Amino acid sequence: MINQLINTIRNSLIVITILIIINWLLLSSNTLAQPIDNSRREQQVFQSIELNTNLILENANPVEKQQLKDEKYAQMQESEFKFYRATNHLFWQDFANDSRLSKFGNSNTKTWILGDCHVDNFGAYNNDKGEIIFDLNDFDESIIADYQYDLWRLATSIILVTNDSTLSKSEQEEVVDSLSETYLDTLDSYVGNDEETKIYFTETNTKGEVKKTIEKAAQKTRQGMLEKWTKVIDNQRMFDFSSENLGLATDAKKAIESGIIDYGKTLSGKLNYDPEYFKVKDVAQRLNAGLGSLGTPRYYVLIEGKTDALDDDHILDIKHQFQPTPTYELFSLYDRINYRKIFNNSAKRHALAYKALIKDADDFLGWIKLVDNTPVDGDFSGDYSVREISPYKKSLKIKKLTDKNSFIEVAQQWGKILATDHARADKDFDKKLVSTSFEKQVKKITDGKHQEFRKLVREIAFKYAEQVEADSDNFVTE
Repeated sequence: MINQLINTIRNSLIVITILIIINWLLLSSNTLAQPIDNSRREQQVFQSIELNTNLILENANPVEKQQLKDEKYAQMQESEFKFYRATNHLFWQDFANDSRLSKFGNSNTKTWILGDCHVDNFGAYNNDKGEIIFDLNDFDESIIADYQYDLWRLATSIILVTNDSTLSKSEQEEVVDSLSETYLDTLDSYVGNDEETKIYFTETNTKGEVKKTIEKAAQKTRQGMLEKWTKVIDNQRMFDFSSENLGLATDAKKAIESGIIDYGKTLSGKLNYDPEYFKVKDVAQRLNAGLGSLGTPRYYVLIEGKTDALDDDHILDIKHQFQPTPTYELFSLYDRINYRKIFNNSAKRHALAYKALIKDADDFLGWIKLVDNTPVDGDFSGDYSVREISPYKKSLKIKKLTDKNSFIEVAQQWGKILATDHARADKDFDKKLVSTSFEKQVKKITDGKHQEFRKLVREIAFKYAEQVEADSDNFVTE
């Protein structure tokens, strides 16, 4: 009896000790796990770039891996902005859990964010109604986190691109201030109503270069998109492998054909899976795409569409999804455990983020698991996001912005779009993921402090742009 009591006490003490250790880890790890040490920054930046690139290219064959790495590094050396685009991991290492977040943020100001918000991650494309919209367009890094990460990264990108313009520093400040103020004003306008769930941005409620981008996108056609990527031989449409951006994908084609039914089960829009509609006609490897994600396994899939006519085919974009950058030892242990509990499939997380942030998202949105049964020259196995290639995809040309007023006009629209997307991605989308009214919480913490808010965003953007320039210069001379 006494021995049993002793064993019970001993086991209880072990459990208590384990709980204490876990609690200590949860508390003590609420800092960056791998921050950049500025005393050794040049070395650590290069190491971080190498690690991130190797992670993306982990399963590529050795020859392709070196070629892709060389190509990526060459592009990164072309400009500070390209370097910035390719190094989202550095941004997160520098800013994850930054103490300044608490000035205008707290645990209630988290929502779905883009996670890699910069000026080139906005663009025109069609929604599920066939309307041409202008909105966020890259959800690979999307997570639930503090909204300020998106705003700070976007503001920094504005400084980097305007450094190549004729704008003075004071004019750059005005552009960033217009972004920040419009962002806050837009959130304020949604408090007490649900307008953010109804609004999206088309040629009817945009202006300037944003409106022109949408209008130019509307001139595009599905036929034009198909002609860009495919050809017709003997009345059969197939991919045109003479394009330097397409490669053969024999093994992947087999995996996609066998997994297309399971992909159909992930559809949640107005489109239901139909074996004839989703009949796989051809598959190609997508090459030379992206910058930060260059080398990520990616495939274009030509499917039949509504009829067997050649002009209503669709092309699906199937892309391997990794865990978002912040989850790689940058968030607290609690955040990492919670993330992995909720999002054990990064492709599913991509689809959720897309739906949360964008109204009337792509009906083809879903995910698929691919298995490489013959991983001789690399292994493409993994979870893949699926979305349609929009026939109306169009980027805003930053070079068209030639003066302060044109930059301000676009920055205000970036701010309005970002605020709207953040606001509709809160409990309006899924209260199990985000339980608060995001816009209400931000208004509460920023009310009467807009000037201070603008100042903080401005200071961070300018200072970090300088750091990016220094990192870029060091990388070029490495």
